[in-house]
Amino acid sequence: MKKRILSAALAASLLIPCVATAATVNAAVLTDNAEVSATDYGLADNIQDGTILHCFDWKYTDIKAELKNIAEAGFTSIQTSPVQGNNNHGSWYWQYLPRGFYVGSGDNDLGTKQELQDLINEADKYGIKVIVDVVANHLEGSHNNIVDDLKPSQYWHNSGYSSNGDNGTQRIDWTNRWQVTHGDIGMADLATENSYVQQVVGKYVQELKDMGVDGIRWDAAKHIGLPSEGDNFWKEVTKYGLYNYGEILGGPDDRESGNEGLMKEYTTYMSVTDNTYGSHLCGGFRDGTATTTTGIWTEKGISADKLVYWGESHDTFSNEVKDGGWTKNISQNVVDRAYAIAASRNAATSLYFSRPSTTNSTDILVGAKGSTHFTSAEVSEVNKFHNAMIGKADYYAVKDNCSVVTRKDGGAVIVKGSGSGSFSVPNGGGYVKPGKYIDHVSGNEITVTNSTISGDTGSSGIVVIYEDVKPTPKVSVTPGSSTYKTDTYTLTLNVKNAANGQYSIDGGAYKTYTDGQTIPIGAGLAYGTKTTVTVKATNEYGSADETYTYTKVDPSQVQRIYFDNSSYNWSNVYAYIYSGKTSNAEWPGQKMTMDSATGYYVIDVDDSLANGAVIFSDGTNSSSNRYPADMQPGLDLEGTTKLFKAGNQFVDYQPVQPTTATQPTTPVENILIGDVNQDGKITISDVSEIQLHIAEMATLTGNNLVAADVNSDGIVDVKDATYIQSYIVNIAISGSKVGTYTGGVQPTTAPTQPTTSTQPTQAQGNVVYYKNTSNFGTPTAYYWSDDDAKMVAWPGKAMTKVSGDVYSIEVPDGTQYIIFSDNGGNKTNDLTIPGFGQIYNNGSWSNYSTDPTTPTPTSPTVSGSIVYFKNTSNFSTPTAYYWSDSNKAMTTWPGKAMTKVSGDVYSIELPEDAKYIIFSDNGSNQTGDITIPSFGQIYANGSWSAYNG
Repeated sequence: MKKRILSAALAASLLIPCVATAATVNAAVLTDNAEVSATDYGLADNIQDGTILHCFDWKYTDIKAELKNIAEAGFTSIQTSPVQGNNNHGSWYWQYLPRGFYVGSGDNDLGTKQELQDLINEADKYGIKVIVDVVANHLEGSHNNIVDDLKPSQYWHNSGYSSNGDNGTQRIDWTNRWQVTHGDIGMADLATENSYVQQVVGKYVQELKDMGVDGIRWDAAKHIGLPSEGDNFWKEVTKYGLYNYGEILGGPDDRESGNEGLMKEYTTYMSVTDNTYGSHLCGGFRDGTATTTTGIWTEKGISADKLVYWGESHDTFSNEVKDGGWTKNISQNVVDRAYAIAASRNAATSLYFSRPSTTNSTDILVGAKGSTHFTSAEVSEVNKFHNAMIGKADYYAVKDNCSVVTRKDGGAVIVKGSGSGSFSVPNGGGYVKPGKYIDHVSGNEITVTNSTISGDTGSSGIVVIYEDVKPTPKVSVTPGSSTYKTDTYTLTLNVKNAANGQYSIDGGAYKTYTDGQTIPIGAGLAYGTKTTVTVKATNEYGSADETYTYTKVDPSQVQRIYFDNSSYNWSNVYAYIYSGKTSNAEWPGQKMTMDSATGYYVIDVDDSLANGAVIFSDGTNSSSNRYPADMQPGLDLEGTTKLFKAGNQFVDYQPVQPTTATQPTTPVENILIGDVNQDGKITISDVSEIQLHIAEMATLTGNNLVAADVNSDGIVDVKDATYIQSYIVNIAISGSKVGTYTGGVQPTTAPTQPTTSTQPTQAQGNVVYYKNTSNFGTPTAYYWSDDDAKMVAWPGKAMTKVSGDVYSIEVPDGTQYIIFSDNGGNKTNDLTIPGFGQIYNNGSWSNYSTDPTTPTPTSPTVSGSIVYFKNTSNFSTPTAYYWSDSNKAMTTWPGKAMTKVSGDVYSIELPEDAKYIIFSDNGSNQTGDITIPSFGQIYANGSWSAYNG
């Protein structure tokens, strides 16, 4: 059944815990409320579809500082050097001699584990994926320096073969696959077929995943066997849901043919490198010649979406020339030309290598930041082309010593074999639509016909054309919408892709501005005044406009956050408040304190975080005991005091200070505590009297005030109302004096709530009614005033059932408009409220003659199609979703609100053929799918029993 599948998915998302580590939490909580994402920069959704920047040997802090530039340059992913701990410092190759399988902190020159975590957190804000290089074929050569648990000989190969034939070994025959996977390549070879080795490496992969790493580059992957060769290593370590790609230089071995099946087996578990194709590209451009090669492994049957290309790699640059470092003396422009073709191909991902500042191998040091040439137009525009062309077929051609890649219904990249200047090349496959284009690199005009592409290159010799992305204008104001406590507030106006922009304040005349211009607002305005600033710009490709709102607030007022813990019942409540990189404390933030005046937990907000966001938790690392959920951004503070209340609503809030309860001038003996309205009974009406008093809609004095202070603490607040409600449903609370008398005289019969409430003939208060003829499962009311004052967050407040299908809502003074909806689903149009005490029924209003006060619930007789639910999970809004044996849904998710019977018992009347039911907290925490044994039963703590009232 469709809804049963949905309910299971909801349960999984809410109840299945993630791995509970502080690092995992940090990866989520640092997401800024004004965060950017991959979409903002046109980045790919996954690593394979995008391009990779190899931040070779960069410190984590240096990578983090460049993330915005990396995103703007169109790179979907960054790749770090190995992060495993090692015993050495200095030259780059020591990174490939780790001690073991753990994230180094203090024993890795790239930085600490926390700095790596900070990098991952920050990268996530930009939508950038993080790839970590993992060394798993070997560890450091001296086994005295590796972790103790991997020292025993059973974890190592002792084949007698090595890459150099030293120390009495035989030189590896690189066409012999067994020798390739068992021989030493300078360091002893790990026995990766050993199950314990696989467990150790798998645990390390999980550690990386818990930190938020997205992918792994497996060093020396060709030297680790495959399942068909008796080694299940790849099957075990690639099962963690990360992106994987393996360094397989040349191929699984050095046979010219016959190893295609092994390469295909590798791609069952990971993408693989096609370094030979990169060598053809780079070698050709080095020699001034456009290669005719279209790919090496694609021609042997490997799918392009399992390949990784490059123009050069850390091996071809950082090794000595005799050891394969052949690109170090080639110009960056030659490498850029090779990268432009590699990265313009369909399906394969491409890696761009950030070159170190020196070419001498031993002088290339760990922690030294490399070149930032990746920000150049000839690199970044190729990346943007790559991202815009995802999924579009490619066609490769060579003409007049130019390499040409055309993409179907897209664009083209043209690279001259050498130099720059004019060109006329084929429109391969007729893929590019005829017309005039602007080269994204040089700005030159390029002409496309059905058969040719012609024009002039810029100095780089690289041309990028496509029409999917136009340089439309972009406008913004810094800071964005916010509050301020100074007399004046300075704003910076920004505009891109246009000579200038225009701005307007509060709907006034537009004025021209240039990028970076500042303007002041707020001078002389009263506190609470909102100022709107609109910016706009236009160019030949389109227009843009944005509006921002700034509120001047009284500097003497303290901004606070309140938390209603009645739904969660956490033993402690913590608030993690953050704005950008600033927070009130390390996760989980600061502990909130109980505010006796309101009954809520409360915390003050520092001015620097006024417009930030907040995440609530119980202070543990449990990913389930927090709101919003793990990996979700926090709730926006908007510079105002807020209340997080039942139903997960985060609303503006101005707490009313409690009134001190004073004794009446002439005390009356034997006042019934809890009988606030002095009618001789303790009912829900007495609770309403206290609520009106707290909200300053009425004032209690004299005996009424004494009766309202039910815990004798000298103030009348929400606690007193709660104590009376508990008394009505027969729940005893320590400290409550409800039902007793002043003066020591006790009644002969304890007062109880009447079985029915007396209904006045006329509706009272700001109440409107709704006849639920549309069968909304959870009728809610959203309302507002003529001045657009925000009175409630969409979809509004749950309405109170009066009787039958009639529901009521009490609204604030000044409310003029309302929308009734099915908890935000189906809804009415915007309705004008003709007057309070009116009911909306089938498109029209009329007078309603009864008061909305909820009558005292009475225990229903066990008859009819009724089932009961004991709310031991403390659901704030218990709802019931039910269906029949024929999989026929009888209500929309999350079902209908249940009726409170007494205490924590709720009931629902069902159709006679209802067979299954789910109880939930209005769609949040929920039970599983439950079979209804028969009507008149109560479900409590996982089992059914007869309900006897």
